[in-house]
Amino acid sequence: MTLLHPWALLLVPLAAAPFIFKSHQGQMYSWLDIAPKDRLSDIANRVVKTIIALLLLSIVLALASPQGASKKEQKVGKGAQTVFVIDRSVSMDHPFAGQSTSGRAAEIKSAAARRLITDFIDSRPDDMMGVVGFTNSALYGMKITTNRDAIHAAINAATGAALNQTNIGAGITEAVSLFDNIQSSGSRAVILLSDGAGKLSPRVRYKISEYFVGKKLSLYWIVLREPDDISIFTKNTYSEDSVPDSIALDRYFKSLNIKYKAFEADNPTALQSALQYIDAKEKNMIQYSVNIPGHDYSNNLIVIALILSLLILAIKNLKVHA
Repeated sequence: MTLLHPWALLLVPLAAAPFIFKSHQGQMYSWLDIAPKDRLSDIANRVVKTIIALLLLSIVLALASPQGASKKEQKVGKGAQTVFVIDRSVSMDHPFAGQSTSGRAAEIKSAAARRLITDFIDSRPDDMMGVVGFTNSALYGMKITTNRDAIHAAINAATGAALNQTNIGAGITEAVSLFDNIQSSGSRAVILLSDGAGKLSPRVRYKISEYFVGKKLSLYWIVLREPDDISIFTKNTYSEDSVPDSIALDRYFKSLNIKYKAFEADNPTALQSALQYIDAKEKNMIQYSVNIPGHDYSNNLIVIALILSLLILAIKNLKVHA
């Protein structure tokens, strides 16, 4: 058993107060020998003091918040170990390319990503998920976990605007490092959402290749297109020194000996379709452990204190007045 607030034990001596301090209630006699012996009242007085001491002790222990030992429980489900790598550049607060000329207020990319990723997470209760954001550098969001509240909070943070830079390499390398301290179980995938690309140094290319192949990770890249962006699926040809960054990055991902698929989304519906495709592909048997917190005894102690208080109140009303 552990105590969340052990400092509260410093108040334990207060439980001795009923036995130390004397009550001034009752009758005053100038000579005690004329007062009759009342053994029943003496016993009742000791009982009341004991009850008050137990009441104070219960309150003090409740403040200390005693917790039972936690345990790990193995669970088996159908899902995957996934890490979302989310672009946090300023351009993520722009509307989708397909909505820029619609003549009405359009949903911005970051808001649509937050909404649809949240639906994706809620539809996969057995998944273990992590979150990484990136702008000019990687922004750690959440380790791979089954805690849905923590995952949702990390997604909300990762879909906020940041700097006007897109360092995809830092985001991806940070994402794959989250798999270091977790046992492989079922599918393992990295889901990259960005509205741009950047150049990867030879060192970063080697590191990404080594991680993805060594850890047997799948990679999905969802490109949230800007209005004037060149499609990564274009049939145009480019010279070696004039290949757009997004096309060069797509070619690099294809050159890796891993499971890889790219999507382009110029509206929320296309983004939703991409997530639905990933949802269908990344569902295998998965085994994971869940930490079951120990029993919180604070509530029990509060109930005991309440019962003792009611008992004191009842005894108070049984007092015989002269």
